[in-house]
Amino acid sequence: MTPYDAPPPVPATHIDLYQLTSLVPHWDAGLGRTPVTMAFFSRRLPRAPDGAPARGYLLWAGLARCLRWLEAARFDDGHLDTLAAHPLLGAALTARPDLRRALADWRFEGVIEAPKEGTPLFAGPAVDARGHRLQVTDVAPTAYTPYLQIRTSLLSAKLIETPLLSIINHMTMVASKAARVVEAAGDRAVLEFGTRRTHPEAAVDAAYAAYLAGAAGTSNVEAHHRYGVPVLGTMDHFAVQAWEQPGVPRHVTERRFFEAFYRAYPKGSVLLVDTYDAYGAHTGIRNAVAATGGQLKGIRLDSRINADTVREARALLDSLGAKHATIVVSGGMDEHAIHALGDAPVDAFGIGERIVTSPDAPVGVGAVGKLAEIGGRLTMKLARGSGKATLPGRVQVYRHEGVDTVACHDEVLPGEPLLDVVWDGRGALPQPSLDARRAHARASLAALPADAKTPRDCPVRVSAALADRVRACVAEDHP
Repeated sequence: MTPYDAPPPVPATHIDLYQLTSLVPHWDAGLGRTPVTMAFFSRRLPRAPDGAPARGYLLWAGLARCLRWLEAARFDDGHLDTLAAHPLLGAALTARPDLRRALADWRFEGVIEAPKEGTPLFAGPAVDARGHRLQVTDVAPTAYTPYLQIRTSLLSAKLIETPLLSIINHMTMVASKAARVVEAAGDRAVLEFGTRRTHPEAAVDAAYAAYLAGAAGTSNVEAHHRYGVPVLGTMDHFAVQAWEQPGVPRHVTERRFFEAFYRAYPKGSVLLVDTYDAYGAHTGIRNAVAATGGQLKGIRLDSRINADTVREARALLDSLGAKHATIVVSGGMDEHAIHALGDAPVDAFGIGERIVTSPDAPVGVGAVGKLAEIGGRLTMKLARGSGKATLPGRVQVYRHEGVDTVACHDEVLPGEPLLDVVWDGRGALPQPSLDARRAHARASLAALPADAKTPRDCPVRVSAALADRVRACVAEDHP
């Protein structure tokens, strides 16, 4: 199955209640079918819990997942009955059978523009071509490349905001973290091992996002089935312990399990050597080499990971005649731990929770969804005095010599336009394969300027015409 096979229906009720309660007065006013433009974006790059910059860019992941959700989302009778029984919404919905019918018949329709999945994106204070902050009275907008720019009805906009933000925030968070880890690893493989640290479905999305960002594969079998992400693994401590027998020393049962595992996988045995003692006279590395006649593919170290212990493991393998055996390390690894290992002889990194939960920037990527047009009229969130004002109207973003400029949608500027139509009036357009998206991410990351690799605050340039549009919208508030 690919992300663009016809998906089975999914409940459209993966939304916040206020989307439905606030829909009712709009429906009563006849605004349900009003055309709107909505942008999904991050206001700034993520920060660490202590407030320090935590990223230099965001790696866009989740486009295919968003399109799949929009193709499949439905309200069935059971979910509509649940809404009708709600103590607040229920009476309003029951009194408006036409709204209930509209929900029952709802299918997403519209036009969606988006950057290619795997494109690095930037967000921050809006500045002009000279780097001066765009501020009109006490309105200081942020500037950004939208993840999605959607033209649809007001009804649809209300129904899609929450689930799309859920997808964008999670998958882009994981991809952005994984890209940093992959960069730190250099030519050594990164394996995503975080399935058990998050929700089962989130784990599948995380495996996809990490692979998009350059990880060599995942431990998650469902991600392999659903998306074709290479699935990789070694063995677990459970397996070694489960081979224990009464009255038999553990170093003996450990070796016997290694022998059994090697018989099953003679060309692929990467043995976990620190269940008891990795370096002792009778256990761990010595057992792994002896049990395989020196033919093991490699070992995994999951504890006491530092440059000295890795070098000790390498020296012991070499002294035992297993110079070809690789070393995989896991357990609390991320880009910072990789840098701390320096030139220690690691061949691959197994990284779990610190990719899928991104603890140095753990609240997603701050993606929001805001109106930019309604009924053909420009609109913006002013957010006076907060620095959270948005951009009015449809935009296009041009990337030229490493610099992004956010422009009005009908402007033509030097550089590559980043927003393409991905859903036209008939539905989702065919997208490149996952491997092609991954290759695009790799090439795009390699093309980033050096300062984008370092966590930072990131002002984003806006065109003169878009700046004039902001001024005009602010002026409307004070005729």
